[in-house]
Amino acid sequence: MSKRGGNRLKYQVEKSLNSINHIGHSKRGFRDQGTLTGIHSYKQMEHSLSVSQNFAEWAKNQGIRDLFQLKRAHYRDYIDHMRTKGVSNGHLINIETNLRLLQKGMNRVSQEKGHAVRQWTPKTRLVDVSSREKPENRSYTANQLETAYSKLSKNAQIGADLQQAFGLRLREAANTKVAHIVEREGKLFWQASNDKTQLNAAQGLTKAGRGRETPCKPEFEARIRELIQHKGVPEKIVPVTYNTLKSAYNRAGLTGSHGFRHTYARDMLRAGLKAKGIET
Repeated sequence: MSKRGGNRLKYQVEKSLNSINHIGHSKRGFRDQGTLTGIHSYKQMEHSLSVSQNFAEWAKNQGIRDLFQLKRAHYRDYIDHMRTKGVSNGHLINIETNLRLLQKGMNRVSQEKGHAVRQWTPKTRLVDVSSREKPENRSYTANQLETAYSKLSKNAQIGADLQQAFGLRLREAANTKVAHIVEREGKLFWQASNDKTQLNAAQGLTKAGRGRETPCKPEFEARIRELIQHKGVPEKIVPVTYNTLKSAYNRAGLTGSHGFRHTYARDMLRAGLKAKGIET
C-alpha cells in the first residue's frame, strides 16, 4: 500500500491497529501475561478502523500529515468537535476507547522501530464513562400500535407490517422486493444476499450492505403471503417511497420507525424463552 499523499494517514492507522490485532489468539494467555489490551474480535477491529479513519480525516484537515505529529490538543479538540455535532455521551465514550487503541498500536509500531513513544492521548478520559445513557425500552405497546395503525394509510400499513414481521429498518422495508422473501420448510424468512447480482441483494439496502436473514414472526406469515401473492419476484412490496412512509409514521405519532425493530426483538425473545418454559 502506498504511503504517499492522502494515503499516508490511512496506512498509518491500519498498520498501528494491525500491530495490536490479537484476533484468533486466546484472551486468557494475554490476561495471564498482563497484556490483554488489544483488539480481539473482528467487530472491535471494524469499529476501531472506522473511528480512527474518521479521526485521521479530521486531523488531515487540521494540517496533520503524519499521525506521529499528533498532540493531546488534537485529541481534546476532536472530542469537542464531535460533541458540538450533538453525538451522545455513549458514542463519545466509544470514540475515546478506540482512539486509545490507536495510541497503543502507534506505541507498538514506535517500539518495534526502536523509537520513543509519543503520547497524544490524555491519561484520563475526557468523558465520564458513568455518563453513558442508560438502556431504555423503545418497543411499542399493543395500544400504541393499534392507535398508530388507525392513522396510517393502507399503503403505509404495509411498511409497518413488514417491519413488525421481520424487524426491518425503515429503508429496508420501503425497498423490500418479493425476492427478499424466501421460504424454507414452510417458514418465511427475509433474506438479503451478499451477492450483488441477485434480486435480493443487500447492497444499497441493509446497513453497510451486509447480508442478513431474519425469520418472520409466526403471527405475520399469513399477512406476508397475502402481500406477495399477486406480485412478481422483482416487484417492491410497499407501494410508497421511503420518505412517504417516514412522513406517514410521523403523522401517526410514532416516535420512530426503529421502535418496530425493538418490538420485534422483544417479542421474538419472549417467544424463545416461552418455548424453553421460561415465562417473562
